[in-house]
Amino acid sequence: MLAGRIDERAQIADLAATIDEPTLAIDLADVTYINSLGVRDWVTFLRTLARQDVALTLERCAEVMVLQMNMIVDARGSAKIASFYAPFACDACGWEGAALVRTEDVQPLVPLGRAPVTTCPDCQQEARFADFVDRYFLFLAA
Repeated sequence: MLAGRIDERAQIADLAATIDEPTLAIDLADVTYINSLGVRDWVTFLRTLARQDVALTLERCAEVMVLQMNMIVDARGSAKIASFYAPFACDACGWEGAALVRTEDVQPLVPLGRAPVTTCPDCQQEARFADFVDRYFLFLAA
């Protein structure tokens, strides 16, 4: 699990040298911030794992990571994205927040211009996806 800020102090790139497993899953749910220097180190980390033939799966990717993967193709690298958080809103009660989405559930919807729905945690009504389908899920096409 990675948590907190990924910035110039995180030294993510150095972690790759410590990994000697053929597969690795990283939970990114608690990443709260990533800046350009953090992205640079993250990309270096991903490239190093790829050179080491580590099969990487990213789980519960925080919205800040999804945004970076949408802007910078290399921020995903060759990793498999298992699940990620997406923004939702409830028209019934006004709730706004992120909900966990499984990639396998979303991928068939995106080419159709559709988004997943979820249940509002406050009022239990249907909450709608609160972004643009073709923009937010862009990283799935990479």
